[in-house]
Formats: sequence, C-alpha cells, structure tokens
Amino acid sequence: MATMLARPQAPWALRLTPPFPSVAQRLLALVSQEDIPMSEVGALVKLDPSFSAELLRFANSALFGLRQEVRSIPRALMMVGADRVKTMAVMVVMNQMVRAAVRIEALRKVWLHSLATALIAEEAAQDFGVSRDVAYTAGLLHNLGSLGLMSAYPDEYNRMLEVSNDFGFDLLHTERDLFEIDHCAAGAYLAQDWEFPDELAAALASHHEEPEEGVRDIYNLVRISWRMADVLGYAAFSPERQWTIEELTGFVPLRSAWLTGPAESVAEEMKSRLATAPI
Repeated sequence: MATMLARPQAPWALRLTPPFPSVAQRLLALVSQEDIPMSEVGALVKLDPSFSAELLRFANSALFGLRQEVRSIPRALMMVGADRVKTMAVMVVMNQMVRAAVRIEALRKVWLHSLATALIAEEAAQDFGVSRDVAYTAGLLHNLGSLGLMSAYPDEYNRMLEVSNDFGFDLLHTERDLFEIDHCAAGAYLAQDWEFPDELAAALASHHEEPEEGVRDIYNLVRISWRMADVLGYAAFSPERQWTIEELTGFVPLRSAWLTGPAESVAEEMKSRLATAPI
C-alpha cells in the first residue's frame, strides 16, 4: 500500500477543529531527533504550565504503568523516556480536544474506544513489526476524524450516532451525508494538517477496510486492534459485523499472553487499565 496521500482541500466540517498546539508540535519534533538531552525537552514542556500539568496527569495514570507517583516533569521524562513522551504528548492534545464533548455518554465511548484500541495495538505491535509507541499512537488516533468532528459538533455528532445505531445506518455514509466527509478521510486530513507521518495518515484513512490474513504492517494492526476493542465491549458505533477474538487473532497469530488469554481475562485486564484513564 502506498503511504503518500494527496492533500485534499480543507473540509468545511473540520474548520472548527482546534489546531495542534505549538508546544506539543515542537515537543514531537524535538524528541524525534537523536541524542536530545532530556533537560532540553523539560525546558520546552515547562513553557506551557497547563500542558505540563496534563503530562504529569497522564504519566501517573494506569495507562502508562509507572509504579511510583511522578511529581515533577524531569522525573516523568526520566522514567518514561523520549518515545513515551511523544505518546503522552499526543494523548494530552487529544484529551484536551475532546474533554468538553465526552460529557455526552455516546461521545465518551468514542474516546474510550480509542484508548482501548491504543492499548491493544501496543500489546500486539511486536507481532506486526511495528514499534510499540508507533502502534499506540496509531491506535489512539485511528478515530481522529470522529474525535475532530465530535469536538467541533458534539450535539450533531451525538444525534448522528443515535440515529445510525437505532436504525442500522452505515456510519461512513451517514457521516458523509451530514458532514460531507467521513471520519476516515477526516482523520487522514487532520493527520496531514498536523504534520504527522504519511504512513499514519494512510493508516487512519484505511482503518475500516477488512483485515488481511498474514499481513504484518501498521495498517493491518490498526484494522484488527479496533475490532478487538469492539469485541471487548468498547464499541463506539454499531459494528458492521460481529467478530470474535479468535477470528481476529487468526489473521496474524499473536504471542501476547494478555491478548491471547480467555476473553474474560482479556476484558478484565482492559477494564483495569482504563479504570483511571484521564478524561
């Protein structure tokens, strides 16, 4: 699959989506360089006190599994490392984007579904030849288009979900009818607009395509991971079809003891990790 996408004209439905914060964009660029002192990263983070506070909040959540409470930015950076800082920075931005919208229960489900998908993608990353942090970010952002649309139009997006679920409408078609763009294309557009890698934008654009047997790449990882999140009880929309864990892990056999255990234990582990997810 080609990873270069043609850049579309700015869709009207995304004009109210908040821009990617400059401090976060600078942080991602900085930590992507080699041999950058963490003191330099810390100095950049401290330029935005609210961003610093959110970074600490995420560092202390169960999502990152740190065993000791982190009370300062330098300690957080030392404990999580540069790659995890990138992941946390993206999470902070996404959380800030959707915080008002997730007061609506149906929209909160979209955010929890994204978090669950990120955890699954990270856990399965090695079996797909993808780094854990790239996998986590792709899983978290796979519904970026939905998050962007619901942050700009929370009431309208909520009503659209209700109608789609109640009457079994095709979600992508309904989005295009209402917003003239579906969340796959919207996510790819935002990823490009925010200067994320083209590979990530392509993964977002194609995540509703069917999983492929034996294919080990970021695209298939995302397609399988979000469907596994649905199976575990974190569906944000009415599914196109009912999958099973066994069907999904059969596309690419996984070595993770967590994901390949009994469905009940997998669901319990997911529930535990999301129990303190920052919202």
